[in-house]
Amino acid sequence: MQTGKRELQRLIAYEAARILTELRSDNISYACQKAAAKYGVTKRQLLPSRDEVENALREQQRLLRGSSQSDSMHALRLSALNAMQALRQFQPRLVGAVLDGTADSNSKVRLHLFADTPEDLLFTLTDLQIPWQEKQRRMHFSDGNTESVPCFLFTADGVGFELSVLPAHNPRNRPLDPLDNQPIQGATIKQLQQLIETVDESS
Repeated sequence: MQTGKRELQRLIAYEAARILTELRSDNISYACQKAAAKYGVTKRQLLPSRDEVENALREQQRLLRGSSQSDSMHALRLSALNAMQALRQFQPRLVGAVLDGTADSNSKVRLHLFADTPEDLLFTLTDLQIPWQEKQRRMHFSDGNTESVPCFLFTADGVGFELSVLPAHNPRNRPLDPLDNQPIQGATIKQLQQLIETVDESS
């Protein structure tokens, strides 16, 4: 029974990776649900972990894109680092596909920022002469609440950015990953710098 479960999770992981590649999306939770539906799976405990899907996606990207994948990742992480340094007053955290290494040239740089009010960020974006669009994203938090979080989108040098503004007064109350309900930690400026340096040294 256990072997059957593991094989099913593997199939769902690879199908989810295919969907992500086909849709040029980084919404792993949506891709897993769609892949699970193909195999008639409705129980959350039968879904693969985020790591399994990301590993399947990296494998497909290596086969399909070769060295262009690592080049895209390097460029996106440098763009993320530049943006985080410009917004360092908001204690930025890099999250999503650019951090975990499954992004491509069409992926957005997703940052979690901490501010007393969204207007604090807007003043900074205005000072930086960055035109933006606003939307709301519903997030589940580690304290059990679900909230609509303001997100600001813009494009700089051909790279898309999505900035989610979280309350500065309670930074430990992290948004939860919709796939496994674990807190999203993200990478600080220093951690991203170390990641870029480590990848450069190994290449």
